[in-house]
Amino acid sequence: MNQEVATALIGLGGAVLGAGATSITTWLSFRHQRRTAKEARLHEVGRLATDTALAKLIELQDLVEASATSSRASREDREPWERTAAVHFRDINLALLRIPSDAVHERLIPTLALAKQYRYTGPRHFHYLRHVRTISEEMVNVLSAYVRDAKLPLPQEGVAAARLSVEAGREAERLRYERMRLEFEEIQAENPEEPDDIF
Repeated sequence: MNQEVATALIGLGGAVLGAGATSITTWLSFRHQRRTAKEARLHEVGRLATDTALAKLIELQDLVEASATSSRASREDREPWERTAAVHFRDINLALLRIPSDAVHERLIPTLALAKQYRYTGPRHFHYLRHVRTISEEMVNVLSAYVRDAKLPLPQEGVAAARLSVEAGREAERLRYERMRLEFEEIQAENPEEPDDIF
């Protein structure tokens, strides 16, 4: 191989390496820009979703305060505030699902589910409203910390008490239905149905 061919091959190799390095640099730069744009988009979506959730929680708190005058109604009575609260619960849930934070999801999705079980907390709407107020305050505190990029606060004592109240209410309802079933079976045993006479 003569000197000119060797020089040409070295030049070609250098050109290929240079082009490859340029391509890799361009690809890495594009990848970094795409990742940065995705993070910025997620941040914006999360900020809007957090603002929406906070606004709906504040509306829910206002609803609870405004409904306190009718809080003496019994369990059997459905109050207008419950229909409005159901819409707020749905909107809050949709907003929470758009927040790009696993920590917020793990903390607030179960907390929202607890809020929706207010009918297990007592015989009157007073108990329901107190329960929803406690849980909504907890959720506002967590989302406010998230917005500030602060450490999420520990659950308030009222949330643990509300959870115990719901669990007790659910168990009481289960026992009541079980008693009703047993009573029905006893009545059926005492008065068995006569088989139809087909002849």
